[in-house]
Amino acid sequence: MTTQIEQDIQGIPPLLYQVLERTLELRPILRPQIHGPLALLGCGSSYCIARSAAVLYETATGYPAQALLASDYRSRMGWRQIGISRTGQTSELIEAFRRIKRTEKTYTLLLSGEQGSPAEELADETFPLEFAPEKGVIQTRFIVASLLALRLLFARDEDLPYLQTLPAQVERSLQEFDPQAFAQYAHSVFLGRDWRAGLASVAALNLQETARVVPEGHHTLDYRHGPIACADEQTVIWCFDTPSDSVSAAVMQDVRKTGATVYYPEQDPLVTLTEVFRFSLHRALQRGLDPEKPRHLSRAIILPQEVLE
Repeated sequence: MTTQIEQDIQGIPPLLYQVLERTLELRPILRPQIHGPLALLGCGSSYCIARSAAVLYETATGYPAQALLASDYRSRMGWRQIGISRTGQTSELIEAFRRIKRTEKTYTLLLSGEQGSPAEELADETFPLEFAPEKGVIQTRFIVASLLALRLLFARDEDLPYLQTLPAQVERSLQEFDPQAFAQYAHSVFLGRDWRAGLASVAALNLQETARVVPEGHHTLDYRHGPIACADEQTVIWCFDTPSDSVSAAVMQDVRKTGATVYYPEQDPLVTLTEVFRFSLHRALQRGLDPEKPRHLSRAIILPQEVLE
């Protein structure tokens, strides 16, 4: 029987075509508003995507950018803000937007999968991806949709043709990738450097939520500063960098010496991320879990006001 999560994952390629159309439509409107220092706010998976997007923005514009947990937001006078939230109902993000509106009055953009949310009421503008959210608790579709949207929004014009090939790349991968090849490993580690470090974190979080195992997500170079001590023959390393990245390739040489297996394909990181979703689902079913009912989780984290004060 096909699970709802599997249907969500298989539906990612047509979703990405919708993201392309929506972002290319909004890009001329939003880009003039997004300049200078930029803070990207999120929680959980959205914070991981914010980490990647901050590096992409700095690379494209030369302006400073920082990903911030919405719960730890501190005033950055003169900075513009982008909040990322599947539902727009997350308490920490709403509270951060309230503080911004009350004290800074700087531009705020909300990237969200649900319209008419409390966060939208506080934002200056909304980047709607109402077709992106999955029906279940665990995020898959919204992760890749928001990542592609931000890559397109920040990209230089000459990079747009390549980004428009990503839906077809993902579609091909979903037809060919076999998650069973990684089922034998007890220990999973996700690595990435530069803007891909955020993807390593979101991949680890997805596997943890879905399959109730404790994976690791690290910056590729930082993995050599301690965590590699746990690598052995029971470890599979997923690297979001590519073999043409000579810096990461040098680290992978050290990783292989531990006996760990390395998955290090020459493909776009977005493609690898969708493969992680399939692996997480496979791992959950392998362990006899119901991926539709992750423990202790809900679609939106809504906290009492006194917790936020």
